[in-house]
Amino acid sequence: MKKEKKKGSRGSFVRLMRYMAGSRRLVVLVVCMLICSTVFDIFAPKVIENITDSLAPLEGTVFSLYEILPKLGVLVALYILSGICLYFSRRSLVKIAENTAYSLRQKLQKKLQVLPLSFLDSQKRGDVLARLTSDMVTLTNVIQTNLSTLFTKILTIVGILVMMLVTNVWLSLIFFIMIPLSYIAIRIITGTTRKLFKSQQEAVGELNGHIEEMISGHDVMRAFNYEETAYDTMSTINKKFFRSSRTWSGLITPVTTLLNNLVYIAVCVLGGLLSIKGVVSLGTLTAFLIYAYNISSPINTFSTMLNQVQAGLAAADRIFDLIDEENESEDDEEPLALPGTADGEVGFEHVSFGYVPGRLLMKDVSFKAEPGQVFAIVGPSGAGKTTLVNLLMRFYEINGGSITLDGLDTARMTRTGLRSHMGMVLQDTWLFSGTVHENIAYGRPDATREEVIEAAKKAQCHSFIQKLPQGYDTEINDETGALSVGEKQLLSIARVVLADPEILILDEATSNIDTRTEVMITAAMNDMMKGHTTFMIAHRLFTIKNADCIIFMVDGDIKEVGTHEQLMARKGYYAELYNSSYA
Repeated sequence: MKKEKKKGSRGSFVRLMRYMAGSRRLVVLVVCMLICSTVFDIFAPKVIENITDSLAPLEGTVFSLYEILPKLGVLVALYILSGICLYFSRRSLVKIAENTAYSLRQKLQKKLQVLPLSFLDSQKRGDVLARLTSDMVTLTNVIQTNLSTLFTKILTIVGILVMMLVTNVWLSLIFFIMIPLSYIAIRIITGTTRKLFKSQQEAVGELNGHIEEMISGHDVMRAFNYEETAYDTMSTINKKFFRSSRTWSGLITPVTTLLNNLVYIAVCVLGGLLSIKGVVSLGTLTAFLIYAYNISSPINTFSTMLNQVQAGLAAADRIFDLIDEENESEDDEEPLALPGTADGEVGFEHVSFGYVPGRLLMKDVSFKAEPGQVFAIVGPSGAGKTTLVNLLMRFYEINGGSITLDGLDTARMTRTGLRSHMGMVLQDTWLFSGTVHENIAYGRPDATREEVIEAAKKAQCHSFIQKLPQGYDTEINDETGALSVGEKQLLSIARVVLADPEILILDEATSNIDTRTEVMITAAMNDMMKGHTTFMIAHRLFTIKNADCIIFMVDGDIKEVGTHEQLMARKGYYAELYNSSYA
């Protein structure tokens, strides 16, 4: 994937505009409505000037209300039209913001599906979630309110300055001194806060990650009296967030307000002198004072909104950083595919692999699994057992050698095509929010109720499912308290039984099941494994005694290969581990 060249807030703003271009018609409508609203507001003081000047000669006399009613009608109409235009612009902006957020969320969702597992393994889940939630909300709010306000205020400032020049050149010069001073003050303050806003968004991600960990692991935290340490960690992250939130942005409004008030005083004094000398009319002075008052508000708002826009662009930076992450390698342009179901022959030929560049975990791994064989992978923790099956499923790409399925190089197969022949049951169970039926049918959504029930019976979980409030229609999720850890594992096994893949990968699949249930499920799994090539990772060695081949791994290398009897007779690594386990 080619990364974007532009970085920082300016680059993020340009890219954000591209996403907003998807609502091009609405953007044009908003711009037109905001221009019209601003023009109506700017011309209103000129009408007031005309009304004031028409009343001045009538001082001390009774004037006719009919002389100013048309002008008052025009004034009211201008303000009503301005309000209507502003209403439709804000309404359209909500649609633009939601369309943009929708497009970005869709982009992020697709991105998460093609990110390499190595990236997700290196990130805190809370930080990734924050980019899809809090960062997206911050960005959406900026689009809905701040961008339109900034655009309106810029138009207002420019328009008022033009009208000021038209009204009186000498009084306008005062503002041409004030504008640069305000700009310099804003630049100095915002230049200091830019990095702090991104640090603030990162701190939000850390907070989300820590809170998620503490809630999901609440029982463990309490069991080990970890509350005080968790509190201290939370305080540290909270202080980081607090410090990044204490920016100089609070200085902008007081500084610009002070400058505006000084200028307003200067206009009042100079305008009053010019009015006394007859240089400017009362109406001109009135209109100019209205302009002077009106321009101070957009300048203050503009300076305040800049901070909020910076926060939004900091959120956009984090969103686009995730979008710009390198994808997993592309599938082959002319991928290989099996003509039908796989026979299940798997071969590792001189495979080398390392999680960290330059540091290989596996240097030269070779073996061959014949169709229908049960391969057991054993060894101490960190030996590379799970890594081996992750390479088989192409969760990671190998550094050298080749892995084949029925003689085809898996690197030249599509990941979808390769994984369609495999089913995995992990040590850590995973259930999504849905019914029991939907969770079992995850790999085969079109499965009938009868097929799901049959798979549940084979996995020995039909009986406890019937005891649930709504049976197979009971709503569950990965954190539900209605199911024990072992029952969740049984549902995961039923899912694979239903999918009926040619190759089974069982990574400590029975580790969370009690001994009695394990005996029952082992019989069912033995039946399921018939005719399927199976890779079993196990720490309890008695569960793999009948395997066709046992691979003993240490530090990423295969040290011993053979059946249980052969390895016991060799009296090597496997025999030592087995004897120590059941001495």
